[in-house]
Amino acid sequence: MKNYSKIFIAATLVAVFAAGYFAFTRGNAETLSNPLAQQDASTTRTVQVSGAGEMQVEPDTAVVRLGVQTDADTAQTALSQNNRKMQALINSLTDAGVASKNIQTQTIRLSPRYDNGGNNNDQTLVGYTASNVVEVRTSDLESLGSLLDDAVKAGANTIENIGFEISNSENLTDQVRQAAVENARHKAEQLAKLTGATLGPVLEIQESSRTPSPVIEQAAAPAASSAAVPISPGSQSISVQVQVTWSLKVNGE
Repeated sequence: MKNYSKIFIAATLVAVFAAGYFAFTRGNAETLSNPLAQQDASTTRTVQVSGAGEMQVEPDTAVVRLGVQTDADTAQTALSQNNRKMQALINSLTDAGVASKNIQTQTIRLSPRYDNGGNNNDQTLVGYTASNVVEVRTSDLESLGSLLDDAVKAGANTIENIGFEISNSENLTDQVRQAAVENARHKAEQLAKLTGATLGPVLEIQESSRTPSPVIEQAAAPAASSAAVPISPGSQSISVQVQVTWSLKVNGE
């Protein structure tokens, strides 16, 4: 009996010791898996800055809508006369160096004209009006005034709009975007250096841009003159803003 008691006591001590060891190791495991400790260890240091780029660009293309309007007693006469005048106008444009592919018909209209004599209920047909409008594109802005003056002399009596565009705006926007990113990087590198860190990989980029849209100017009804029409295309702005987030590498880490 005494031997059995000793064995039982020894087994009990071993079991208690094992339970205590298990509790100790389990407690350590819980401490290592603490979410707060993991969060501190995995926190990424970042720097977020904005950068901007802008460029003033002079338009290099003009878009003009001009045409001919003709009144006559009959529809056939109005249309026939209008066709002859429009052909003379197109010939004037091609003689001025405008390629045929850059002359595009926009509208052709034939409508009756009435005279109601002051009485809306009593309308009298007095004739017809034919009109034809073409859109003309040219990159020779220096000669645009002379081109319009020649067009009027050839028979154009309608100028609807004059617009100015930038033909290579996409390539110019790429240059401005590059400048915006370089501006952002310069700021981020300076901030990192001032705080004893260096830039790591880019984590996020956001961009907003403003590219020029065609500038449309209303044109007054033309009048034949010996002087070329004065034209001033001005300039347009291309701008890009970026917001970039870099990770930071702290010296010594």
